[in-house]
Amino acid sequence: MRKTDLSGASCPIARSLSDIGDWWSLLIVRDALSGMTRFSEFQRSLGCARNILSARLAKLVERDVLTVAPASDGSAYTEYRLTEKGKTLRVPLVALRQWGEDHLFDAAEERLSLVDKRDGLPVARLELHAHDGRTLSPDDVETRKRSDPPVHDFPDETDDATPRERLLRVFEAQRLSCEALKSSDGLLVNIANEFRDPSRPEARQARFHKDQLYGYVCRQAERAAAREPEALAEQLVMLYTGAADHVLRTRRYPDSVDKAVDVLLATHGIH
Repeated sequence: MRKTDLSGASCPIARSLSDIGDWWSLLIVRDALSGMTRFSEFQRSLGCARNILSARLAKLVERDVLTVAPASDGSAYTEYRLTEKGKTLRVPLVALRQWGEDHLFDAAEERLSLVDKRDGLPVARLELHAHDGRTLSPDDVETRKRSDPPVHDFPDETDDATPRERLLRVFEAQRLSCEALKSSDGLLVNIANEFRDPSRPEARQARFHKDQLYGYVCRQAERAAAREPEALAEQLVMLYTGAADHVLRTRRYPDSVDKAVDVLLATHGIH
């Protein structure tokens, strides 16, 4: 049965499987990562028919996962060496290895281990990490279209962070949103300020975000025992609004905002 061509799929997983998805190809890459380069070495390791091995090697060369080179010992043989693209398959193969160790082996069953060359100790578990370094569980991620704007919400008010830390985080969240969120006509949406035309959906969204920002900042200022929490909240919102306007003009968030936030917090007794 003819396989479906997934090379034009919108899903990166589907495209990857189109390139190296069958088990022979992945096992060839596994062996190449272990140092094998010769056709005969791959055949002894895999035990597959010559025509199958030839076809898989040819496809991996075509996809720039392997490259063909003269034998390093000067003999008439050729060698299959991993390209830089091919070497990066180490990470997904390690993920497959660790998944197999977790689910497909008995506790006492013998198996090969992946170790650090320097000290011979087992490689640490692979983990998913957010942009800020947080460890993510499988339930903490989702698939979105590339065009979908990222969601940068205000920091959780029930966590262990101090009000000052939350006030700094909210500006980071707003900065990320300000840089990333685009309107339907391609213009950067100012989510902290109002547009001149109040009929535009972006303007209503902008007012909503501005009110949200003020309420959140005001609560954090009160919890931090600021001298004038409402005044601080107004000043911080005005500061962000000015920064957002700057982004609209220059497509760049001003670095001076972070320092200005620190000065305002210190002025209102938040250290």
